Amino acid sequence: MPIRPTEPELDEFLTRGMAEVIVREDLRRLLATGERRLRVKMGFDPTQPNLHIGHSVGLRKLRTLARWGHEIVIIVGDWTTQIGDPTDKDESRPMRTHDEVMRNAETYLQQFHLMVPKEQSRVVLQSEWFAKFGLRDVIELSSRFSAQQLLAREEFRKRMAANTPIPIKDLLYPLLQAYDSVAIEADVEAGGTDQQFNLLAGRQLQERVGQRPQNIYVTPLLEGLDGQRMSKSKPETAIWLTDAPNEMFGKVMSLKDDLMAHYFEWATDLPMTEVRDTLAALERGDLHPREAKEKLARQIVTELHSSAAADDAAAAFRKQFAHGEQPADIPEVTVALDGATSLNIIDLLVRGALVKSKGEARRLVEQRGVKVDDAVAELATDIPGTSAPVIQYGKRKYARITWV
Repeated sequence: MPIRPTEPELDEFLTRGMAEVIVREDLRRLLATGERRLRVKMGFDPTQPNLHIGHSVGLRKLRTLARWGHEIVIIVGDWTTQIGDPTDKDESRPMRTHDEVMRNAETYLQQFHLMVPKEQSRVVLQSEWFAKFGLRDVIELSSRFSAQQLLAREEFRKRMAANTPIPIKDLLYPLLQAYDSVAIEADVEAGGTDQQFNLLAGRQLQERVGQRPQNIYVTPLLEGLDGQRMSKSKPETAIWLTDAPNEMFGKVMSLKDDLMAHYFEWATDLPMTEVRDTLAALERGDLHPREAKEKLARQIVTELHSSAAADDAAAAFRKQFAHGEQPADIPEVTVALDGATSLNIIDLLVRGALVKSKGEARRLVEQRGVKVDDAVAELATDIPGTSAPVIQYGKRKYARITWV
């Protein structure tokens, strides 16, 4: 039988890092009584190989439910990923091959289990049921929803307002995700606020086919380094679960001050009493934002790596930024001169694969974000092939150049 949480534990679960719960009182009763083991569904589409710290908001909830003895069912969207979840962008997401999806899923699951124990969870591929689907099944599923229901989704409304195309395959996506809940007979489904329409569709479909409709809880979307929602499509603004301790620490230290409240509450296991005390001290001015941010960075690195790694990362950060010193472990990057005696800084950044394009290199230099041996680079800066310069590009990235 599941463990019955205490009232304070249940209160925190249903409020901390939670945007909405449907139906709150029913889910609370089921968790409080522990009358049966709940089947908790969370689906993911492995469009990219890595998870970021924004995903950890939902993963913490799953870990808690697993600790209370409930079954976590991870749905790998090996079919829906090939379609692509609709967005509010003008274009539809590109189709992906099944092999590409499964390669991404392998690394996803490794990172998923950094936070959610394998013992209380099982992994299911959508192909277990969709591989058997025929045209009749698709028509039957489609008949359960109206076009008006699907077009009410915010992403579709935005496209309609902008007079941009909505491919039929995009309309199928929420139907397929909804059917996942029917296929496994989910009691609870978890997802971010961007998934709420799909989660509700699953609840509606279960009710229409005679199943008990699943309860739903929706977690907020954590912001990235740019202040916008953290996204796999903007890797340069994300804090990845696979980031090395020093990189993770440095990224947290570069957060905008007004994001710290969300990070303390949503992205850490710090007790809420301590979170409130820390934020109150910040508000009063008793705690400097830099000190609060270091506390946050230490907490995040400790949880995802270790306390020793957090100590080392903090020391490395202070050495590099407080004292203006370069990190000790600068990677070497080989750049081809191709017969020249020197290389312009833009070409060096591109040839060394430090940036993706000349446009990105130019923007970085124009923003005074590139240094050559601690001197700010200009667009006209040429690097002689007789030197062995250290290039700093961005706030925390370094490369020691060797020539060929």
